[in-house]
Amino acid sequence: MAWVRKIAMWSLAAIYVVALLLVGVYLFFPDQVMFFVNYVNPPIEFHGSSDQIVVGYAFKPVSLDPTAFDAVTRSYLGDLYEGLVQTDRDLNIKPALAVSWGLLDATTWEFRLRPGVKFHDGSNMTANDVVASIERARSAKESQLVNLLSTIRSVQAVGMDRVWVKTIAPDPNLLSKMAVTYIYPSKLKQFDKPLGTGPYAFAGYSEDGLALVAFSDYWGHKPYFHKVLLKFIPDRTERIKALEKGDIQLLANVPPNYACSKTEKYQHAPGCHVIKNKKIMIKAIPSLEVSFLVFNHKNKLFSRRAVREAVSRIIDQSDFVDLAFGFARPVGQFVSNGVFGFNPDITKLSCQPEESKKKFAAACADIFEAIEVMFDYPENLETIGEYVKSVLNDLGFSVELNPLRSEDLQKKIVDGDSDLFFMGWRSELGGALDFLQSVVHTKDPARGYGLYNGAHYSNKQVDALIESAEHNLDEQSRLQQLQDAMKLVVDDIYGVPLYESMTIFGFYDYLDFNPRVDGYIRVADISEKLNKL
Repeated sequence: MAWVRKIAMWSLAAIYVVALLLVGVYLFFPDQVMFFVNYVNPPIEFHGSSDQIVVGYAFKPVSLDPTAFDAVTRSYLGDLYEGLVQTDRDLNIKPALAVSWGLLDATTWEFRLRPGVKFHDGSNMTANDVVASIERARSAKESQLVNLLSTIRSVQAVGMDRVWVKTIAPDPNLLSKMAVTYIYPSKLKQFDKPLGTGPYAFAGYSEDGLALVAFSDYWGHKPYFHKVLLKFIPDRTERIKALEKGDIQLLANVPPNYACSKTEKYQHAPGCHVIKNKKIMIKAIPSLEVSFLVFNHKNKLFSRRAVREAVSRIIDQSDFVDLAFGFARPVGQFVSNGVFGFNPDITKLSCQPEESKKKFAAACADIFEAIEVMFDYPENLETIGEYVKSVLNDLGFSVELNPLRSEDLQKKIVDGDSDLFFMGWRSELGGALDFLQSVVHTKDPARGYGLYNGAHYSNKQVDALIESAEHNLDEQSRLQQLQDAMKLVVDDIYGVPLYESMTIFGFYDYLDFNPRVDGYIRVADISEKLNKL
């Protein structure tokens, strides 16, 4: 999500900030957020069998527009639409609707299209369809991809089988952007009934879910299951019951307080509920989501590095692991392991409560009035709020908790009006550049940097590394630049990394299912084991 450069485009910003403020909310309060869309078609009957599979989700998609970029909508559309390229389960770039690609010069990418690709209505995909899809994604008012694709200067069909994408400046992340830019017929004007090239075609919808059917003319590997229902189950308890009864065979985002019954350490912990069906397996993988505290570096207290260090060392990250029944991991930086730009040489600061109190007292020796701070955080994260208040009060602060609606917290972050706030970041495209550009770079609205730099953080060396990395086409040197920038940010104690959340799946043991690093479920990649019985 390397937003390059249109600060005035708020449609994506608003939606994306809501998403990143909710990072961690699901981990502790999984039923607080729901999305609805009015479906009126007759109900569709599905029951699990070798011919069909039912996948359970907590939320309904906001829309079915292929230019939507929120995680909920993309969970439903991933088997219906495809881009010129795609990512495998480890986020490696692979061919999709383009069989090959390359740079003609530093700013011109050529994609050679796969021959014989058909849309679900039987029409042939053409270069003009590709051009129209990308053009709408980068310019339509309703598109949530506008900022993401703002580095593109033009898109051009070259003959029947090639497309040129020209960028304003060298863009090393263009392939990742093309993986999330879906292709559909240029004639398509209404998007309530998806029409793509994916392994599954749209079959209908009801108040229960979205129905798919295997596409017989699919260009690639034919999916194992013929029919699919992506089922909406907003209530957490009802989702678990549906899984236990076999009404669904795979459940996304299993609540930690149920998944814990499958772990040795937490299965007897208070609040842990038992999943009764022994055929259900639990798999949890590290997500691309990191949650952290951010200091306002212009605040009279947090401008002092010793105060920031004292706060960082009073927080015990293992507490967050316990709060999540083990389904979180301590982190020492602001992106997760596996993200391009993660620096393996960074070690997290150890928790030293007594040393922190001494350091804090020394750093604030010249302050005689009450040391007060307001902590801003999403209103559904009461557990986080109370924890931060407790440890900071113990350190010597007087903490006022200020739970906010996501849009109000977003405004305070963008305006730089918060002294201390909770934030999360999901590296959707698998790289650290978007975080560094949007959250760390010195705020520069004219050039589109630092939109979410509510910390008022500024480091010229970091800025130079970010600006060089965003146009560096050499992968190894770009990686080093991102890692160096991350090291500087951590050393400056920009904020306090708290935890990386885990993505948890529950499914029947006869399914051959391997989670993707990005947490999305692609039904076309799932099958049944030969020894099902």
